[in-house]
Amino acid sequence: MEQDWGERAERWSGIRSEIVDVAGTHVHLLRADGPADGPTQLLVHGLGGSGTNWLEVMLGLAEVGPVVAPDLPGFGRTEPPTPRGSRIRSNLGFLKVFARELGIDRAMVHGNSMGGLLSVQLAALAPELVERLVLVGPALPARPQDSTKMTKTTLQTFAPFVVPGMGRRVIGKMYAENTADELFTQNQAFIHANPALLSEELKAVGRENTAYGQRTPWRLDGFVNAAESLVAAMLGRRGLLRSIDAIQAPTLVVWGDRDELVGKPVIDALVGRRPDFDLRVLEGVGHAPMAEVPADYLETVITWYGQQDEARITSAAG
Repeated sequence: MEQDWGERAERWSGIRSEIVDVAGTHVHLLRADGPADGPTQLLVHGLGGSGTNWLEVMLGLAEVGPVVAPDLPGFGRTEPPTPRGSRIRSNLGFLKVFARELGIDRAMVHGNSMGGLLSVQLAALAPELVERLVLVGPALPARPQDSTKMTKTTLQTFAPFVVPGMGRRVIGKMYAENTADELFTQNQAFIHANPALLSEELKAVGRENTAYGQRTPWRLDGFVNAAESLVAAMLGRRGLLRSIDAIQAPTLVVWGDRDELVGKPVIDALVGRRPDFDLRVLEGVGHAPMAEVPADYLETVITWYGQQDEARITSAAG
């Protein structure tokens, strides 16, 4: 297990890999130290991702507070404790226990895609833990009347998981018929508006994660179970809408206007329902801006954090 990511890229020096025991599950995480008096930055990756999705922004975020980016059970290098341990409900419970086990009592939670959905639920369920919330291309429902506006990529990606068993067949066939490099390239084509912007070091890490997933049986199970539960949550809608309504933490929504997975109708529905949420649109950017344009992501988030902190101090003084 890699200990210091500075061995891969000098700019990642200080980011460490660790294995921690969380309720009997061996969890792989990335960690970067930061000011102890700042909130812990808890980074939650999306479907098929891992903590390494956040490598390019971890040290920048560490200027605010300590940074932790776990591989959720079923993803990366964290084997789920049960076959269904990667489902949305299970990973929501995992995040609560993970925070408790690591002694995190207040956090600024960043969630991308499926991680955004989990972060919304966590903020609603544990408001005492989530001090601030950053939703990055969050996988949330659009309004029913806008369902026909879903992108072709979104429909093609998630439609197989509506019917139990079909998603497993589709993903299994993809794994069998493509090399890891081909799978990685296909994935990048719709995740990022401009894959060429990704650093070569981050691409290499992504290819390794894809290859590991292709040869590790529990990763296929993890992806399929998570995807099926994600689609069910989206189709159910009401539970997610109640969670959105219950959020108390100041919330920033970061969205790339060339996001092929989470389209504008989703963002419009979210900020229409919660006009108190701050929205920052990154032009020409896809579904994972923290990887594609890390400098822009850091500037956006840290500026917003500073504004929120100033507002809090002013309110307290008043």
